[in-house]
Amino acid sequence: MQRSPRSNLFPLSRRLQRQLFHARPLMQGYWQMVSNPVFLALAFASGVPFNGMFLYVLSAPVFLMTHLGLSEREFGWLFIPGVVGMMSGSALSARLAGRLSQTRTVALGYAVMALACALNVGVSLLLAPGIPVSVLPVMVYNFGMAVAMPSLTLLALEYFPANRGLAASCQSFLQMMTSAVSASLVAPALWRTVPGLAFGMLGFMALGLVGVALWTRLQAPKPGA
Repeated sequence: MQRSPRSNLFPLSRRLQRQLFHARPLMQGYWQMVSNPVFLALAFASGVPFNGMFLYVLSAPVFLMTHLGLSEREFGWLFIPGVVGMMSGSALSARLAGRLSQTRTVALGYAVMALACALNVGVSLLLAPGIPVSVLPVMVYNFGMAVAMPSLTLLALEYFPANRGLAASCQSFLQMMTSAVSASLVAPALWRTVPGLAFGMLGFMALGLVGVALWTRLQAPKPGA
């Protein structure tokens, strides 16, 4: 008797690891994740800093056309450097895998993001808005974010090896929720001024750093252990 083509797509060991789609075990899985402080700290540290970049995406019409004096045909001055920063950071993160520990990779990414935020605040307060000085900090920020985020994501998924898909969906949900708050409340409140956007990026990075600090503290060995 021939096996069906569908059954040949996955080894038996992987088919046995599938989770049944029933409400009760699904809710139990979600509860285990949202009640795990280490997982929440890592999800917070990986999801919130994304909004430092997303803030500029949401504010692009005002930032580019009102503050920088560009036309609707010149949005590439923001988006092209931003994408280059993310691609370069992702490439470096891949090269660092296996060479640096995940903790050091996260520290490196956050150090670059902190440098970008300091540069962004300084430029916005001391210099007139313009190209390229007003967009280079965003590119550097995206670079640092792309270095740190893969390691943070993998660290969070390691806490639930049998439910990585569920854990990934929880991470995405938390990121989407913070992005919704940014789109509806934060961006409209800050895009009136260039320093406001710069301090907004700094604030999101600092909140992510709180998540890293909580994760580090929860991971630290207890005295006498």
